[in-house]
Amino acid sequence: MKIPKKDLKIETLRGKGPGGQHKNKTDSMVRITHIPTGTVVTIDGRNQHQNKRQAMEELERRLVEQKQEAKAEQKKANRDSKIHDRTIVRTYDYNRGVVKDHRTKKTAPIKEIMDKGKLDKLK
Repeated sequence: MKIPKKDLKIETLRGKGPGGQHKNKTDSMVRITHIPTGTVVTIDGRNQHQNKRQAMEELERRLVEQKQEAKAEQKKANRDSKIHDRTIVRTYDYNRGVVKDHRTKKTAPIKEIMDKGKLDKLK
């Protein structure tokens, strides 16, 4: 995933915690903020270049995760709207092995419906 530089705010800061003189003298901690989403990643290590690389990788991972969650949420909302609009009559869930009729709110095993053709179990 390529993130435009104009969408990033990169800051270098003095690190916190143990490290003695090295921590007190160098700006090795890196904080990267993705401006459009407000996502902030902070890495505090000894090497500024490694910290920047790690922070970018973490930021990309988080943005991809957010994008996937938004896509899944949109897919769920789309599916729910179809069910509530009653355009879907039946849902076949092969993982659980059941058929659900959305008009009557009844479920039945797929084997009985597919093998024996007993759709009356859903009425």
